[in-house]
Order: sequence, then C-alpha cells, then structure tokens
Amino acid sequence: MGHIYDKDFIQKELPMTKQEIRAISIAKLQLKDDSILIDVGAGTGTIGIEGATYLRNGMVYSIEKEEKGIETLKENIKRFNLENIEVVVGRAPEAIPEISYDRMFIGGSTGSMRSILDHFKKYAKAEGRIVINAITLETLADATKLLRELNFKNIEVVNVVVSRGKNIGPYTMMYGENPIYIITADKEETK
Repeated sequence: MGHIYDKDFIQKELPMTKQEIRAISIAKLQLKDDSILIDVGAGTGTIGIEGATYLRNGMVYSIEKEEKGIETLKENIKRFNLENIEVVVGRAPEAIPEISYDRMFIGGSTGSMRSILDHFKKYAKAEGRIVINAITLETLADATKLLRELNFKNIEVVNVVVSRGKNIGPYTMMYGENPIYIITADKEETK
C-alpha cells in the first residue's frame, strides 16, 4: 500500500503525525520486509499503520495508554484491514513486549524516555534503529542527551517545517504547521 494521506485516517480529537512528517519518519526507520516495529505513543496509529503496509513478513506493536487513542487506533487498523499490527494497551516501557525487535518509533513518552531507551538497548537487535519525533525543545534536548549517555550510534537530528497553501480569494497564503525534530539513532555502529 505505501504512503497514506491524512484524509484517509480517522482522527477525532487526537493529534496526528502529518503525512509529510510521517513520510520522513518512516523513511528514517529504514523498515525491512520482516522488521518488528514498536510504535510508542501510537495515538491515532498513523506511523504504525503506514509502517505495517511496508512489512510483508513483519509486525507492528502499537503501544497506547489513552482510551480515546486506543479506540481511534483500532478503528484505523480496521479501516485499512491490517493483520500485522497489534494494539498493546498501557504505558511504555511496561507495556512493550519483552521480545526481540529491530525498529522503534517514539511519538510520545510521557516522561519515560530514559526507561523506554533502556528497553530498546536491552531488547532491540544489534542492527536496531530508533526514530523519535519531538515537538518541544525540551524533548529534543532530553532525547539527544539520553541517546549520547546510552551510547547510541549515528545520532542525527533533522528539523522539518511544513507549510500548507490555503486559498484566500484569488491568492494562496501559506500557513505553517508546527516544526518537528526527527531524531534518528542506531543501537550499534552501522557501515
């Protein structure tokens, strides 16, 4: 299936990773056909759901603690008729399965970034890759500091700003979305 447009998702009141940010975040994950992706703070499920469409032999575990998020997430999974994605209700890292996996996306950590990264270091395969999306400078600073402290490799930060054109009479006016920091790191050094 590949890339999915925002309009195709059920959103309700929850924030959603916008399609341009989602495209870059999924590209940064470098998913393989058989990747096991842990989607932390899944919300409406946009990253996990779009990621699942790339995984013919892989699996997505979407971790979400908010009741309205869980409901919307399940509706979106049903909408796209995906069988390789499982909703895990609870807070990360406690709710993350204790299995070997190779990819993790963090869209929200509710103050548990260190313990989530510790889980990744313990259970992710040697070629494990993590992508963190941050809206606030505090999350950016906290995440990059922790990634260095925990000896992650190939740490990269990309700042993405997207503007959308809206028609104002005969003119098009650009309206900016929130800037997003996309942080990527590997568990081990890659060649």
